[in-house]
Amino acid sequence: MKSMDKLIKFFDKIADIGGYISSVFMIFIVTLILLEIFLRTFFNTSTLISDEYSAYFFVVVVMFGLAYTFKEDGHIRITIILGRLNPKLNKILDIICLIIALLLTIFMFYYSLKMVIDTHALDMRADSIAETPLFIPQIALPVGYFIFILSIVGKLFRRIRK
Repeated sequence: MKSMDKLIKFFDKIADIGGYISSVFMIFIVTLILLEIFLRTFFNTSTLISDEYSAYFFVVVVMFGLAYTFKEDGHIRITIILGRLNPKLNKILDIICLIIALLLTIFMFYYSLKMVIDTHALDMRADSIAETPLFIPQIALPVGYFIFILSIVGKLFRRIRK
């Protein structure tokens, strides 16, 4: 039991780190947009990359925030059914849903990782002035899904242990 507690705490810590990274990238988005507004207003010029990089940063915000939001019970849950079930049936249904979520997230992790590898192998670049190698912003997808998998496993362990 003690090793499972340590593992759950480790998974929670990883989710917290993902949440912090998500927050930092939200600050980057705001800073980049403010810089763009400042440059356009006072110097009649542009960074030419603010919209592109804001979108990349937003992907990081979402993907790295998934696990933290899940850990904090921030994801939408349909509680109308769960509230009417007895505790034992509620626990069983919750475990089944967590297993389904885990399988779906593993599926998404696998194919997002495959996408990043293919994009890198093909040297695909953004059709923009920056010509950003697309695998760089795409890395946020498998990393975010992996952190989310750890969070789901932690919650599954926690739920089974109860």
